[in-house]
Amino acid sequence: MPKLYKLKLILGGAQNSGKSSFINWHRKEDTPIGVSFESVNCYANDGDLYKFLVWDLKDRERFRFLFPMFCRGACAGLICFDLSDKNSFLDLNRWITLFRESAGEIPIILIGTKADLEKTEVSNEEINDLVAREGLECAFFTSTSNNDEKKDEIFREIVQKIDLNYPLNDFYIPKEFDDEKFKLIEKLFERCPICKKINHSSRDLKNVYYNKRNPETMRLRENLLRLIDNLENIEYSNKISIRIPCCTCFKNFFEEQQV
Repeated sequence: MPKLYKLKLILGGAQNSGKSSFINWHRKEDTPIGVSFESVNCYANDGDLYKFLVWDLKDRERFRFLFPMFCRGACAGLICFDLSDKNSFLDLNRWITLFRESAGEIPIILIGTKADLEKTEVSNEEINDLVAREGLECAFFTSTSNNDEKKDEIFREIVQKIDLNYPLNDFYIPKEFDDEKFKLIEKLFERCPICKKINHSSRDLKNVYYNKRNPETMRLRENLLRLIDNLENIEYSNKISIRIPCCTCFKNFFEEQQV
């Protein structure tokens, strides 16, 4: 039975450090309360879901007195800095102290952003020294070209650090285009075409859709998506509908056909 974990993650860093772009490129920056929220769903192994609610702390003077309260209950922390801006690197100690004092000895990972820029003001030696001196987990480097890939690596590292006994064999964060595709399938799944009753929760469907270990499941998903994409090109497609039957109707209909 797939498991669901709901966890809080704190994200810090100086203004213009690239942290909001790292977590979600399209999200608006303005917030009246000093923090914005982003949900990151991480699927592991055979459908286990680590659902992170990321608290993105906005580094403005008027909000800083709230930061200790925002940090409470976090399972891990991410701190971003701009590799082309030495001041954002020097500001890391303030964030590390905040996280340690407010959230305890949680795993902390550094993220150096804008790694694709030619201008670099922070050396690898400085970063490695800080990681070793402060007892941090590690540092990752992101750019606009590898943001999704590094995001997967970073959250995989977090899962491994917060759940040391979890045998992590497979890991996947759905991308935006994947989520749009899933919504198409979810719409087909919401009501049985035979008995017209509403189907079960879509969680089981998510476990199937985001399972990257089972070749049969992956093939079924791709075939279904291809059929949906091509449906409008099929003659008389306005009279054709695609739906997924409920478990009861599936058994009643298909098991009888096989007898």
